[in-house]
Amino acid sequence: MALRPDYELEEFAGLQIDKESTAIVKAGLNLNNEGFLLPISEHPWHIQCTQSYCLMVHLPNERRLIIPCMELARFYFGSSSGLFSKLFLPPLFRDALFSSASLDPYSRRLQIDLAEKMSGASAADIGRIALDPIAARAARIVGNSCLRASTAGLPIYPQARFPFEGKTNLIASGRWLSHGGVPKSTFLVYNLRSCSHPFPFRSLQYTTKGTQPRPKLQKQTRSPTEDPKFQRLPAPESKDSALVEKDASSKLAGKTKQIREVARFPDLERKSIWRSMRLTAEESAAEHVSPGASTIDSVAVGETGSERRVRPVELSIVSGKNSSKPESIPLFLRDTVQGLQQLKGLTVELLTNSQDDGWTVPISVLANADGEVAPELMFYCPDQGLRMRKAAVFAFKRNSEHVCAVIIEADPPHTKIFPTTGQDANEVWLTLRCAAVDFAKAAPSDTLDSSLAELISWVFDEEDLSD
Repeated sequence: MALRPDYELEEFAGLQIDKESTAIVKAGLNLNNEGFLLPISEHPWHIQCTQSYCLMVHLPNERRLIIPCMELARFYFGSSSGLFSKLFLPPLFRDALFSSASLDPYSRRLQIDLAEKMSGASAADIGRIALDPIAARAARIVGNSCLRASTAGLPIYPQARFPFEGKTNLIASGRWLSHGGVPKSTFLVYNLRSCSHPFPFRSLQYTTKGTQPRPKLQKQTRSPTEDPKFQRLPAPESKDSALVEKDASSKLAGKTKQIREVARFPDLERKSIWRSMRLTAEESAAEHVSPGASTIDSVAVGETGSERRVRPVELSIVSGKNSSKPESIPLFLRDTVQGLQQLKGLTVELLTNSQDDGWTVPISVLANADGEVAPELMFYCPDQGLRMRKAAVFAFKRNSEHVCAVIIEADPPHTKIFPTTGQDANEVWLTLRCAAVDFAKAAPSDTLDSSLAELISWVFDEEDLSD
């Protein structure tokens, strides 16, 4: 946050956002010939950008909020460089962001399949675009406005709007300016910090394509005869890699650079966002290099397609609340994962790779219409108090055989195996629900006696699945 001084930090509670309360204006506007919205005497830093666009929001008592359109687009659609760059490549078609999306009308759970190379960091933003036509229109406005200006031979300044209509609490850093001799009439936003407007789903499960999988669960050992000159290793990075405006290489393996921020949307703090993740995947794409290969000095965002030695990089925003690393396995899962490390000949997939801890989701599938969760599914944690129990779902596949296992946080952990097909996107929800019902009705000790790895070996009737 050192690069984002607070200046004047303001919260605008109960802000009404709609067509009547907002308008797109230019930064150099003389409002009703009563004075400039951004007087040069108080704010000279926009002097070279008076033709750029801002969104004006009417406030009570003849005051107003001014948000530069680029900041508006950054805040609501800048969760990843992949999504943000798509805004500036009109026309913005839905299949550029996601291939399919389905919402359960009762539970309000959203299943969305993100488009090729689209980051999971943008799953919530893309989910809002998929479900809300106002959000979809706001996303298209950015690129379409640039295209219109370019076609007309005018300077290109993007326009932007809020991706919703309704009430919100908005927190922003900026500066109060006078208008017409009246002090503190206009608040100019430098940086949006928080928006409370709810997203149109209660939980979200997403899939990604074209991203690198997590390393295998199995411990990798190098053969003594393996030639170290031909190891599959990524090219080394420069300590001070520069971000350049060039096409990235189509031969270098891409990387993701995470930018940590305080949670922008409080509504998402109460909702589960998660995906499936292959744990025993094939080797990830990386170039063959020798240990003495030269370092990569430059990185670039956007599409690949050149022969330059420029690493493709994806910038993504992660919530500041997520202090644990995805590799840090929750305590109640550690023994289970250690047992799964010994399995061979199976594809093991974690179906609950969440943005919270990388492994589990809150088991809230038995919530009633008011969002109340069955008390048996609550768990007391000394440092957090009473919260929902966590649950992890693993899928085990071999040829046409497919089963899922659910591990619910308890002492001992509650583990159940369910026959599945792996063909239905709703199967993981149904499996979680069955496990939650079973746990709520059963005694805490009513769980599997053997380890999950032993039972999976028995289910697949293979003695050589474990060492």
